[in-house]
Amino acid sequence: MNIVLVSSLPIIFMLHDFEEIIMMKPWMKKNEEYICVRFPKLGPRLVSHLKNTSTEGFALCVAMLFFMLGAITLASLWLDSYMLWMGIFMVFSIHIVVHIIQWIAFRRYIPAIITSLLCIPYCIYGIRQIVNMFTLSNILIYSLITSAIVFAFLFIGHRYLAKLIK
Repeated sequence: MNIVLVSSLPIIFMLHDFEEIIMMKPWMKKNEEYICVRFPKLGPRLVSHLKNTSTEGFALCVAMLFFMLGAITLASLWLDSYMLWMGIFMVFSIHIVVHIIQWIAFRRYIPAIITSLLCIPYCIYGIRQIVNMFTLSNILIYSLITSAIVFAFLFIGHRYLAKLIK
């Protein structure tokens, strides 16, 4: 596995999430009404959740994911075993695609779109490497495993920890 590709994922993740952390509150203030009008069923719940999450709380969620991603990256490099790393890379790549879909649906700037667009070449390169190294069943299995882990972290972070820091 390409060591630069593997070891750069935590750095790219943080650069991407810095845009979200820094821009979320000002963006929310500017777009709160538009979100509720554009998405009448989902918008009010989304606005309420994001307004009740402090920047510090959101950053804490990101930090949890960063430490998990960093631990998986270091373990993968140390053990020369990349299955979990491959899964988390695929989850990150899907996350980037989701931001692009959100941007298209929203029809305006959203926090994370600039870095999402910049991440596309990295994700394409990584996916090409992964497809050449792993079977489709391994890609799917480890992507599902790491998705479950990430969703558990996000659930705990957004449900409990992000609300602790206000």
